[in-house]
Amino acid sequence: MGIFTNRKKKKELRAAKIDDAFNRVYNQIEGIDSWEDPKKLEQYILDSCEQIISSTKEMERQKTEYRIVTRYLNDIKAIENLPKNEAKELRNTAARICELERNILDARTITRNISEEQFEVISSEEEDMPDIINRFRSDEIYQSKLKRNLSYLEGEKSRWEIEREDLSSQNKLFKRMAMAILVSFTTLLFLLILVYNNFKADVSLWAFIVLFICAASGFIIFLRQNTITRDNRVALVHLNQAISMLNVERMKYVNVTNSVEYSKDKYHVKNSAELQYIWEQYSDKVRDQQRYIQHNDDLEFYNGKLERILGSLGLADDKIWLNQVNALVDKQDMADCRHRLVQRRKKIRDRLDDHRRIVQEERDEIDRLMTEHEHYLPEIQEIIKSVDKLCGTSSRNSKRKA
Repeated sequence: MGIFTNRKKKKELRAAKIDDAFNRVYNQIEGIDSWEDPKKLEQYILDSCEQIISSTKEMERQKTEYRIVTRYLNDIKAIENLPKNEAKELRNTAARICELERNILDARTITRNISEEQFEVISSEEEDMPDIINRFRSDEIYQSKLKRNLSYLEGEKSRWEIEREDLSSQNKLFKRMAMAILVSFTTLLFLLILVYNNFKADVSLWAFIVLFICAASGFIIFLRQNTITRDNRVALVHLNQAISMLNVERMKYVNVTNSVEYSKDKYHVKNSAELQYIWEQYSDKVRDQQRYIQHNDDLEFYNGKLERILGSLGLADDKIWLNQVNALVDKQDMADCRHRLVQRRKKIRDRLDDHRRIVQEERDEIDRLMTEHEHYLPEIQEIIKSVDKLCGTSSRNSKRKA
């Protein structure tokens, strides 16, 4: 570790010295106004040196990525060449993780037809909900029964009120009939007295007949009025009973209706059947949550197991396979992964070749300019040597001599 640290410090120190040399040369070149001045060539050389340094840094990054991709390919090869027992355990563990991840994903997509407010209310009374639903259902049945009783009693009340009105009308009619009979009897009796006084005729038979008719009519009216009075008392008794029972049933109906409406408002339902449905949805949601927690616990366990198995294989990077479990189960996915890595490494290799070509072309151009032109600042030679040392470049002439 100390050797690499010293090398890094030396590179940083060398780069700092090159930056200082660049700054000094640029300051001198900026004072030159004529583009025909040979000193302007030195600026071009400096730009080429900067391009070489930039390309070299990019090559280092590409080499690092190339090494990483190669390690991944080596890890794939190591996994594919595992012994049967280890490969089976690895595959079974990865398959279990894939199954748990699918179950968790499916659990997230499940929606239950229950609002958050309903869920909170029911959760606070979870143990009592079966009794609450039964009581709610009983209240609705009792409410329906009371409603029918109220309807029946309302009908009875109306019937007895109509009966009393009818009896009252009959009573008035018979009173008028009695008055009419009395007036008729008085008139006939008066006429008979006149006939007897004026004509001295025998009117005893007619008097007997009139008296009989009046007595019979009076007796009939008397009997009918007694019947009407008795029926009126009976109707009044039944009417009072109907009113009393109606008041009691109304009180019961109001109480049970308040209980039903309270349950409706509290649980945001329309009836006990809907509350039963919401309770079933709540139970399903609770089970879904419990399964989700259990799946997460199992997933954590198998992820730890997979991490231990991969760690025992001595792979370059075992952590990355925790997110590539499908490739550990499906051979086609593993083959696709390997193919992608091979293609990626090929592209990196092509980019490295391009950068090497660019660097060499820039370095050859510097040699050509340095050979053709002898007018440059003293610091230029120092910069070029430092760049060669930093980037590992050299002129073609020196290579040929070598």
